[in-house]
Amino acid sequence: MAKDNTEQTGGTSAVEKGFGALERAWDTKWALRLLCLILFVDMSLMLHAGRGLRQWSPDDKVLSNDVGWIALSVVAFSFAMAIVIPIVLIVLRNVSVIVLGWLPAFLRTSTDQPYQWPGYVPASEFRDLALREKDSFLWRLYEAHEQEKEAMSVARERAGDLIAAALLAALADWVLTQRIPGSVGLVSAINEALGSWAPGVTAVTLLCAGAILKWTWFSEPSRDEIYYPPLAQELEKEREALRHP
Repeated sequence: MAKDNTEQTGGTSAVEKGFGALERAWDTKWALRLLCLILFVDMSLMLHAGRGLRQWSPDDKVLSNDVGWIALSVVAFSFAMAIVIPIVLIVLRNVSVIVLGWLPAFLRTSTDQPYQWPGYVPASEFRDLALREKDSFLWRLYEAHEQEKEAMSVARERAGDLIAAALLAALADWVLTQRIPGSVGLVSAINEALGSWAPGVTAVTLLCAGAILKWTWFSEPSRDEIYYPPLAQELEKEREALRHP
């Protein structure tokens, strides 16, 4: 009986883990990290054995007998993601800023963001009110707003970094395939499977990735406002008094 309960618990746990992994697959950040890892493994196999994951079979014993190479690959991946990729992304981002400066004005993000939302006030005005009134409640609201704004900014930039890292990994995988005779990388295998659709799918993918990078890396911050109708009414009265002295 105890054994049956143990088996049932183990089975339930495995099912829950399976559903958990399936649910995480919908998480964009998790999926991009997994994509980078798979492409890195694919490149490691091509460098070590001249064959990518697409050409691998369970009967191959090269990697299973080479623990040193596996350990080296793990260290190399960790080093790349922690040090190399961030530096490359900084350079890429600075170059992109220069390139965007050459684009026509209508392709750039507008910086004109007036405060028009009913009941909302500029965060700076709200901060000044909290300091002037020495109100701890208002100050906590301001701090919560600043923390949320910072968290959203960091999350947006990290999403852009992951998109760029995935694109760089895909490009490196494709370049290795061209450089190593007889190897078939995952990117090349996908292009081959798509056939005549490959150029169109690649163009759409790059276009979507570029749009996401533009939004995550180069878009102007959203309106820095806090919802506080009492102050909004006071500011509106002041503007009315200035318009109609």
